[in-house]
Amino acid sequence: MIKFFRQIRFKLMSENNTSKYFKYAFGEILLVVVGILIALGINNWNEGKKSQKNESVLIKKLQEENIINLESIEGDTEYRTEIPEILTEFNLFLANANLEEQNDSLQYYISEIFRSTSYTFTQSNLINYVNVYNSEFSELNKELATLQAFQNDLQSISEKGIDIKIENFFDALKNDVDFNSLEIVSYDTLSSLKFRNNIIIIQSVESEITYQYLRTIKQTRKVDSLISQRLNQ
Repeated sequence: MIKFFRQIRFKLMSENNTSKYFKYAFGEILLVVVGILIALGINNWNEGKKSQKNESVLIKKLQEENIINLESIEGDTEYRTEIPEILTEFNLFLANANLEEQNDSLQYYISEIFRSTSYTFTQSNLINYVNVYNSEFSELNKELATLQAFQNDLQSISEKGIDIKIENFFDALKNDVDFNSLEIVSYDTLSSLKFRNNIIIIQSVESEITYQYLRTIKQTRKVDSLISQRLNQ
């Protein structure tokens, strides 16, 4: 092809026809530019298809990760919604009941408060997606960033909640209650104002954990819906 164009240029030059030569030269340049634009278009199309394929793979992994995180915490919903109320009831019970005559009720409350949960989340695919597509100000990116913040908040406060419960509940009762059988050997701590105040502290923290927990679940489900929409596009 190059030899063919060279022959045409040589023929025009030998004919000493300047006008035709410049017209031909312009046409050849135009043809080259068109060829370059076509090549760039094909390359951009190929890169776009490759990017779409990479995003599809990543977003499927993100969906799997999101579902795993949801399943790992949603079984705690009943406990999380009930525990703040149980602690409030327990505090009122401690203030008003003759504890030595309410042993069964005491054991019930103690057993309910025994349970402690901290939450951890896998975020590798979430972080990868946000980092790779951080220039796209899409709804999915915004909601993923919100989900990451909610998960981090829940993990942090749930871990802190366990520390507070150990200090104000387990350590406070370790000489008064047999944690294995729940046999109460002394009512001194349970009858004290200090212990009732401890329960108020725990109740406040558990209420905040429940708040963070419920909004994290809601956000996780919202992200799952957006991912499904993206995959179906």
